[in-house]
Amino acid sequence: MTPQEGVAVRTTADEATYRKQYRRAVTASSMGWGLDGFDHTMFPLALAAILATLNISVEAGGAISTVSLVASAVGGAFGGMFADRFGRARVLIWVILGFSFFTVLSATAQNIEQLMVWRILEGLFFGAEWPVGVALLSEYAKPEKRGRLMAFMQSAYSIGWACSTLAYFAVFSLFPEDVAWRVLFLVGVLPAGFIFFIRRNVTDRTDTTPATSKANPLTGLRDIFRPDLRRTTTVATIFMVGGHGNYYAIVTFLPLYLSEERGLEVSGTAAYLLVQIVGGFIGYVGSGFFHDRFGRRPTQTGAYLLSVASIVAFIAVPVPHPALGYLLVFLVGMCVSSAAGGLGAILSEQFPTEARGSGLGFTYNVGRGLAAFGPLVIGFLAAGIGLGNAIMIVGAGLAALATAMMWCMPETRGKELIE
Repeated sequence: MTPQEGVAVRTTADEATYRKQYRRAVTASSMGWGLDGFDHTMFPLALAAILATLNISVEAGGAISTVSLVASAVGGAFGGMFADRFGRARVLIWVILGFSFFTVLSATAQNIEQLMVWRILEGLFFGAEWPVGVALLSEYAKPEKRGRLMAFMQSAYSIGWACSTLAYFAVFSLFPEDVAWRVLFLVGVLPAGFIFFIRRNVTDRTDTTPATSKANPLTGLRDIFRPDLRRTTTVATIFMVGGHGNYYAIVTFLPLYLSEERGLEVSGTAAYLLVQIVGGFIGYVGSGFFHDRFGRRPTQTGAYLLSVASIVAFIAVPVPHPALGYLLVFLVGMCVSSAAGGLGAILSEQFPTEARGSGLGFTYNVGRGLAAFGPLVIGFLAAGIGLGNAIMIVGAGLAALATAMMWCMPETRGKELIE
């Protein structure tokens, strides 16, 4: 064998190994986020039944959502730092086990205090999944296709949400309301089985542990606030306050809005949500192609404008026929999710490899924690101006904040992440 042939063989073998690991990383990151969506969307679906069973007010329901999301900020920040310290794939196993376990325990709550404790603990692990999965997958993605690949991962949340909606419809059709929400949370144990795939098949693209093996995981927090990254971290965090806030303003209270202000039963609510989820899947996947073609800033700006327009149309336009309602909620799902589809590519391209997990975890989840006050504000505003109007006002304001911060960050389309 000539030296040239030897190089060719090694190159081919290396490429085959890369493709195998690439496919496994796509599967692990996407399914992990989808399973996260499956567990986490159960709460808003079951919210009306929980309020009635435990005699909780709408304001208190908003408060539970808020504290859970605040906890996710803490969990996400630590999850990202642990991913830099212990590896992406290993930490992914920990967080999937955690959010599955505490979702199941939510079924045992007998009062608001117990429910809040379980939702806080579930939130800690829920928050950690996204930055760990994004750090893992973004480092496998080719720069020219990173937008669509990260959007594909984000779209898995819609699949998990669709599965939880179907589970909601099936469980609430079979059991009385005061029992059904508990059964629904018990189903949340299913994602835990996925850890066996991750443990056996998934490896990190880059190993950051040798350089930090003796370091405290909190070193990652110091790294993202060093002089050359301090502004990036601050702007990206505020960007995520607006981005998460716009999304939560619509998603958290939509099932309650459909049941209380549109008067829909379980079957009607589930049908609307499934149409929204289909639209969301298309929005997630489609946004990735626009990010790769036109860049991060113009695509994200257009997505926020469309998300605000769609929710205003859905709430403000009278719906004399169900077909029109389905069309409008489809547009809501597509436009709101298109704004979320680019987040993985945008944030992963802001930070260097050694601090990527920490940067993703902090900005995404501290932004989520601060944005969690959006549902609380909506809950209080709803008493005076109606739930629909409260959703529109809070959602539009936070979308404007996210757009402004997007233009304070550099355009990073095509950036290499692995030097």
